[in-house]
Amino acid sequence: MLPFAVDLSQVPVPVLLWPLLFGLGAYLVLVSQPIGRPKPDLVERLRRLDVDERIRMDLGRRDARPLFASRVLEALLRPILDDAGRFCALVLGRLGLAGISDLEGRLQVARPGVGTIQFLGEKVATALIGLAIFPLMNAVEVHPFGTWPLWTLVLGGVTGFLAPDWEMERRLAARRLACLMELPTMLDLLTIACSAGLSLEQALGLVARQSEGVVARELQRAVREMALGQRSLAAALDAIAERNAIPELTQFVGRTRAAYDQGAPLVQSLTIQAEALREQKRLRIVEEGGQASVRMILPVALFILPVLFVVLLVPAAVELLHLGG
Repeated sequence: MLPFAVDLSQVPVPVLLWPLLFGLGAYLVLVSQPIGRPKPDLVERLRRLDVDERIRMDLGRRDARPLFASRVLEALLRPILDDAGRFCALVLGRLGLAGISDLEGRLQVARPGVGTIQFLGEKVATALIGLAIFPLMNAVEVHPFGTWPLWTLVLGGVTGFLAPDWEMERRLAARRLACLMELPTMLDLLTIACSAGLSLEQALGLVARQSEGVVARELQRAVREMALGQRSLAAALDAIAERNAIPELTQFVGRTRAAYDQGAPLVQSLTIQAEALREQKRLRIVEEGGQASVRMILPVALFILPVLFVVLLVPAAVELLHLGG
């Protein structure tokens, strides 16, 4: 062994921890002060002088939410996660695995206000948490099945990295289900509004103002875009279908736009669509009920049946023992 070699096991923990904390603090000071921030772009300053551009920018940031509920954590940890997200996007881009355009579209639907960089930063953070779980359990001696092997550490990291994707898929599925449940009622309201003599634009605006839910928010956004002159009626409807990628909503937009362009009676088209979607809603409810009954088998078999057997069989066994004695 070399005479100047150092045994890290004999070094006190503060000696190793304080340099890391000092480096982290110096990094946070640099990124949080003006010396570490990028200067505002001249184009961005000029855009804020235009009233219409300021309205569009404010509407785009209306749904943006901080990553942490605490302002202190947001100020301290958000720059680190953003840098980690940029590095992850760079690595995935070099490997050809990023899919940034598709990811941005899905994030706009599932998590409005969350950008690609922030989402990738969250994936890196959850991966680090997954990596640290099993070593931490080994450190505090929580290992009911023995010391956690190395492959559990890798499994925890991979699971943590994929957890935000699973959460986004869950939100997209819940959004599609909510859209399917809301569409028949929205179509009934549009039918009533069009029957009263309103045009399609007026009916969409009235129903959007008087309704709540996923479809109502999409209609409100479309009406707002038409009011600002950003898109026409046909373009706003196409944007709804492209943004959400929900088959039922895409079908509604396609049929409604076709009837509007061809001058066909909107009331009849909306009534037929409402009946078809109501039937799909009924079938989906029946399907969800069947899946719920299957999911109930495991808790019933594990928690209810054993208790029931104990309640029924223990008194009978006691009686049999008394009779035999």
